[in-house]
Amino acid sequence: MSITYTETKSDTDSRTWIDIGDGRHMTISITGEGIVMDVFAISEHIDYSGNPPGDDERLGTVEMTFDEWAEWVLGLMPRAYHMSNA
Repeated sequence: MSITYTETKSDTDSRTWIDIGDGRHMTISITGEGIVMDVFAISEHIDYSGNPPGDDERLGTVEMTFDEWAEWVLGLMPRAYHMSNA
């Protein structure tokens, strides 16, 4: 697998777009509050919902504040916390 990424930054957040290389891509957003990771599929490659070709379909999201991430890393919070399918 070859991963390529692009990044955009502003005064309030940073977003990294990662092309996983199999028709899926991930965005990682870092804000003043925490980190959000979304996984998408391009419907012409992997069609889960009947979206028109070229439309992105969000497959799932993981998001936590920085305090929550710190507790999760230390094992103080269940591993499945804040995970969802869009």
